[in-house]
Order: sequence, then C-alpha cells, then structure tokens
Amino acid sequence: MCATLRCAAMVSLLAGLALAATETLQELKARADSATGVMQNKLCLEYAHRQLAESDDLFNQGEVEKGQAGIRDVVDYARKAADAASASGKRLKETEIDLRKLEKRMHDIGESLALDDRDPVRKAVEELEQIRSQLMIRMWGPQAEPKGAS
Repeated sequence: MCATLRCAAMVSLLAGLALAATETLQELKARADSATGVMQNKLCLEYAHRQLAESDDLFNQGEVEKGQAGIRDVVDYARKAADAASASGKRLKETEIDLRKLEKRMHDIGESLALDDRDPVRKAVEELEQIRSQLMIRMWGPQAEPKGAS
C-alpha cells in the first residue's frame, strides 16, 4: 500500500513537471496572476526566472526594447513574489535566495550589453536589491538593512 502511494505521488510529480515544461510564458504569467499566497510566490518566481532567460535571448537577438520590457516584467513579478511571501510569512528565505539569483543573473546580462543599453538593466538590478533588502528587514528586522541604505 505504501509503495502504491509513493508511486502515485511520483507519477503526479512527474506530470506536474511535464506540464510546467510545456507551459508557455503567457500561461505561466496568467496562472501567477490568478494564484494567491504561497502558490503565487512560487509561480511569480518561476515566471521571473523564465522571463529573464527570455529577455537574455531577446538581447542576444538584438531586440533591445523587447528585452528591456521583459526586464521590467521580471522586476514586477519579483516584487509580487516578495509581497506574497511577506503577506503569508512563508518562503521568505527561499524567496530572498531566488531574488539574489535573479539579481546576479540580471547584473551579468546587463554587463554583456552595449554601454547605451545598460542603464535600464542597472536600474532594474538596483530595484531587485531594494526588494531583497525589504524582505531581509521583514525576516530579521532593521539590523538586516544593508550599510549605506536609508
């Protein structure tokens, strides 16, 4: 009986992963918008990661305006994820780690761009840093505020 339950759980997990892999970015965005609580947090972070990869591809293809619009979307959904984590009080640490990864990857993408195209990405990285700082203050109080921040 226990083996049957484990097998059923594994099948449902694999089916969920297969669905997530075939889900388009717009479908994921719609699911993230309609979700609440912890599920919204997870879906918003997944969307932000996938949108950042898509923006990187757009930058590499020379579609700078579309790439920068995608970067704005990443920041918006990172903020939604942090707000959902703060509201529920769950996944705070995981969200902070994901935001740090997004911030680092976005910084790397920005550094690979032409000098004229870097400024909007740098500003987006600063916004992600601010969102992360606010989340850390929520977790550990004012002493977690980075030095030099006001």
